[in-house]
Amino acid sequence: SGTFLRRQLRDRWGLPQDRRVGAAAGAFDAQGHLLGFAWADDYHQEGLSLDGFWVRSLVVSPKVRRMGVATALVRCLVEEIHRQGADRLQADIDEDNTASLRTFTGLGFRPAPDALTVATNQQWDAAGGSKRLVVLVRPLPA
Repeated sequence: SGTFLRRQLRDRWGLPQDRRVGAAAGAFDAQGHLLGFAWADDYHQEGLSLDGFWVRSLVVSPKVRRMGVATALVRCLVEEIHRQGADRLQADIDEDNTASLRTFTGLGFRPAPDALTVATNQQWDAAGGSKRLVVLVRPLPA
């Protein structure tokens, strides 16, 4: 929801510039309307013990889906997380979200080790999650 994103982003990126981590990217039309949004960060604000950077949100307006917007947004996140020195970017995706799974695998994300997938699903279940998640990892060059 918009409220959730405002709270998360304000709390994270309201920090002084030298303490900010993570990335956010938006896609806009010529009139400045938001068509898509993606964001990567860690999960420590939620009290989850999942290390590293995760794609936290990827949302694209239905009217521009299948036009490469999601791919471009995730590429922006990959580039910025790499620039910040991370060695990988991870994503947890609802197992029935075939469009997102296709987008991420097309960008070099591969299935995470079983232990990370199990740990991620256990922590989300404990936090009230209801769907099984597929966990993907994209290694970033050194």
